Amino acid sequence: MIREEILQLLRSDQAFREELRRQLLTEDLLALPARFDQLTEVVRELAEAVHNLAQAQQRTEEVLRRQGEQIERNSEQIRALIEAQRRTEEVLRRQGEQIERNSEQIQALIEAQQRTEEVLRRQGEQIERNSEQIRAFIEAQQRTEEVLRRQGEQIERNSQQIQALIEAQCRTDAAIQSLTEAQQRTEAALRETQLELRALVNWQRGEAGRRDGEQYERETLRRAFVLFNGGQGGSPEQLAIQQQLGEWLKPLLRQGSIDLKPDQDPFLADLIWWKGERVAVVEISTQVNGYDVYRAVNRAETLRQAGVQAFPVVIGKEWANEESQRQAYNERVEWKVGADLSDGFLAFRQAASP
Repeated sequence: MIREEILQLLRSDQAFREELRRQLLTEDLLALPARFDQLTEVVRELAEAVHNLAQAQQRTEEVLRRQGEQIERNSEQIRALIEAQRRTEEVLRRQGEQIERNSEQIQALIEAQQRTEEVLRRQGEQIERNSEQIRAFIEAQQRTEEVLRRQGEQIERNSQQIQALIEAQCRTDAAIQSLTEAQQRTEAALRETQLELRALVNWQRGEAGRRDGEQYERETLRRAFVLFNGGQGGSPEQLAIQQQLGEWLKPLLRQGSIDLKPDQDPFLADLIWWKGERVAVVEISTQVNGYDVYRAVNRAETLRQAGVQAFPVVIGKEWANEESQRQAYNERVEWKVGADLSDGFLAFRQAASP
């Protein structure tokens, strides 16, 4: 729209055209036509002078010599004029390029103005929508103020009723105080009774768990031949197993006295079982935890230090937690937990007895 207005002004308004020309062209370019006129006049006068000099040449040699000198000077001036003309054309060419760039910039300004008008139009629409929302908010605020006024009146009435209730409550506090003291004495007696009951229940649970664990361990020891599909071994409480462990540990004993911690002592393992040269050092628990895994690893390591092909094993009904199973996997401990068998346990089970 602005572009059309500018073109219309260029066509119809002489003063606007002159003003635009002054804005776009430099003062040197504006003065160029007058300079060209002056140059034309100079050239014309020069031509007349050259013609007169040519006629005077015929009269005297002196005049010819002088005219020749004048012609030489004129030739230099003409060359200078030609050079000036070349520079002028170069200036005109550059001015033309500048005018072309200015035209492109004007076009870009026109397009930017169009985009600005579009943004302003959208902003105007948004402002109108905001105005509608503000009017709606004002109406909602008025309704809110009316509700608050009514609520204030209701709160005032409630305050009066609460004050009456407070006075009534004060009258009942004395009676409640005596009841509270009696209740506190009763609760103290109940707490003592609950503590005694909780201690009894914990003892019973511990005893039941211990008995279950011992029963599970005895059953596992009796079923070891079936669990491992052959082989031999038993509990380190048996004299034959103790003698076998003593034979295996002789290399360590020859090096001097050994001081094993309980977690490292294979004599304290739950079960020792072997097939050929491979020996399983087994920990048994209804719930296999990380400590079971730790003991099996350390006790098997003691036998390996003596040159025995020992490996750790845990057997139980279930894992205590997922971390215990991850620990067994990371420590390369074999297991039979519930119906789940590790690959190493299964391989040992499938190995033939010598």
